[in-house]
This record gives sequence, structure tokens and C-alpha cells, in this order.
Amino acid sequence: MTPKILYRTVAMGEAVTWTLLISALIIRATTGFAPAVTVAGSVHGFVFLAYAAVAVLTAINQRWGLGLGLLAVVTAVVPYATIPFDVWAER
Repeated sequence: MTPKILYRTVAMGEAVTWTLLISALIIRATTGFAPAVTVAGSVHGFVFLAYAAVAVLTAINQRWGLGLGLLAVVTAVVPYATIPFDVWAER
């Protein structure tokens, strides 16, 4: 698996886990079922950290500048921002 394919896969996974986390927060708010947030939050946290590591490694491998590498990592903080960044970086 190339670094670019790994990056794209983890970026999509990060967006999916955002959906799981937001859904779990809604479930907790409407039903009071807190374990959903614990599970979804743990999964999202792991994928978030994996994304950050893969973004740094991809930035090094693809010879992105420091600013672009930092932007790749920061996009994980905003829900679903990794997808447009991935599309933009592919060009």
C-alpha cells in the first residue's frame, strides 16, 4: 500500500468515525445512553491519532511543505474536513 492510498483510507475512516461520534452524541442526548459515546469516542480517538501520524508520514513522503503538512493534521479537528483536503491535495 502506497503512502497516498494509506492516507486516503485513513482520511475516509476519520470522517466515518466523526459520523459515529456525532451519532453517539445525539443518542446520548435523546436517550441518555452514555456507553455509545464511550465506544464511538474511543474508536474516533484511535483513528484521529492514526490519521495524524499517517498525515505526517505522507507529508514527509510526498515532500509537502511544513505548512501543508500541518494543515493536513489540523483538518482532522474539523468534522469531515479531511475529505476536501484529500481531494485538493490529490491535485
